[in-house]
Amino acid sequence: MIIPHDFGIELIEYEAKGKKNEFPLFEECPNCKCPSPGNLHRNGYYWRYAVTEEFSIRIPICRMKCLHCEANFSILPDFLIPYYQHTIHTILGRVLQNLEGKKSNGSRQLLKFHLNRYLKNVNWVHSFFVSLGRVIGMSGDIKKEAIKYMKMILDFGESPFLRRS
Repeated sequence: MIIPHDFGIELIEYEAKGKKNEFPLFEECPNCKCPSPGNLHRNGYYWRYAVTEEFSIRIPICRMKCLHCEANFSILPDFLIPYYQHTIHTILGRVLQNLEGKKSNGSRQLLKFHLNRYLKNVNWVHSFFVSLGRVIGMSGDIKKEAIKYMKMILDFGESPFLRRS
């Protein structure tokens, strides 16, 4: 199980603190809801890459284990997307650059993958912002809508959007 967590810091500071980051304490197990005292144990760390436009670094991800239900879970910083090495800011920035007709760095195949995935989900993103009362209708121009919603995501905040959606 992956639990995204807002550490309130950026990638560079997270990397500098390493295993000394302030990892959250839980009142209960996220899986079985068993009260935490004595049941949740830090189960080590694993290292994963965080890739941006400028650099690639390895950062520690904290693992926890519930002794009651034996569930393992990882506390993932919210600037990362589960199962992806590139940061959320990097991916969204590349997609927006492409939509606006600007050249972006990185793999063309990876950009195409993320762009196609985003375009398939533009209606879902529209529904998210409708539920917040921020938009009403949608025009027929998918590219125009995709740019509009990508800018709304960036204004809303990439990490809060990922958590709340």
